[in-house]
Amino acid sequence: MGKIFNVEDRQNTLDYILSSADECSKIVSLVQVGSGAEGFHDEKSDLDFVVAYDSNDSQTYVMEYMHRKITEKYNLLFFTQSEERHLQVYVLDNLLEIDIGFGCYEHAAALKPAFKVLFDNSGMVESKMVKSREGMDERIYGDKQKKDLETACNYVWTHLMHAAVAIYRNNYFRVVGELEFVRKIYIDLVGDRYKLESTVNREIDKLPDFEKEAIKSTFVFGESREILWTGLINLTNLVYKELEGNSVPISKEMLFEYYEELK
Repeated sequence: MGKIFNVEDRQNTLDYILSSADECSKIVSLVQVGSGAEGFHDEKSDLDFVVAYDSNDSQTYVMEYMHRKITEKYNLLFFTQSEERHLQVYVLDNLLEIDIGFGCYEHAAALKPAFKVLFDNSGMVESKMVKSREGMDERIYGDKQKKDLETACNYVWTHLMHAAVAIYRNNYFRVVGELEFVRKIYIDLVGDRYKLESTVNREIDKLPDFEKEAIKSTFVFGESREILWTGLINLTNLVYKELEGNSVPISKEMLFEYYEELK
C-alpha cells in the first residue's frame, strides 16, 4: 500500500474524475455530493459523486467507462458495484474512498441539500436537483419515522424487559446487548425528529448537546447492578418519551413495576 492520501492527492483524484467524466459523450453532468460539496469536513473526507448520463440505455456503458478510467489510473484495495442500486464504491491503495452514484439526467434529484454541480451539459441538472429538494426531507424522514415508530412500539418493551431480567441474573453482556438494541431504535427516532441520518450514528453528532447527553446517559461503564439499572431506567424514560401518543402494548408504568420486582 502507498502512503495515506492527503488533501493534494484527493484534489488530484477529484480533478481526474472530473476530466474523465467530461470526456465521455454519454455523461451529461457530474455532481459532487457529501461533505465535499460544502468544502469537506477535514483532510480525511472521502469523495462522493453522482454521474448523470444521457438515457437509461447508457447506464451499463457509463458504469463500465468510469470503472475503466479509475482502474487505469489507480491501484485499488477494494471495489464493489451494484447496477441495481446504481452505485460503485472504490477504495484506492492510499485509502481514499470514492463513492459514485449513477442516474439519468432527466431524473436528477438531490436527497440531501448539499451538492455541487461540477459540469452540466444539459443545463437542467442543477434546477432539477434544486426543485427536487422541495419536501424531500419530509418524504424521506416522514416515511422512515413511521416505520421506526412501528418498530419501537412493537419491540422496545420486550427488549427492556429482557435487559431487566439479565440484570437480575447477573448476565452483564446480555444486558449490554439488549440496551444496544433499544438504544439504536431510540437514536433512529431522535434522528428522524431532527432529520439526521442515524445509520451507524452517521449524523448524530449534529444533535444539540442536551440530546447527546441524554444518549450518553444510557451507556453503561461498569458491571455493578446500580450502574446497569441506571442505564436501563434512563433509556426506558427516553424511549417512552419519544413514543408518547403512540400505542405500546406495555406501558412505561408497567415496566417500572416489573423492574421493582426484579431489584
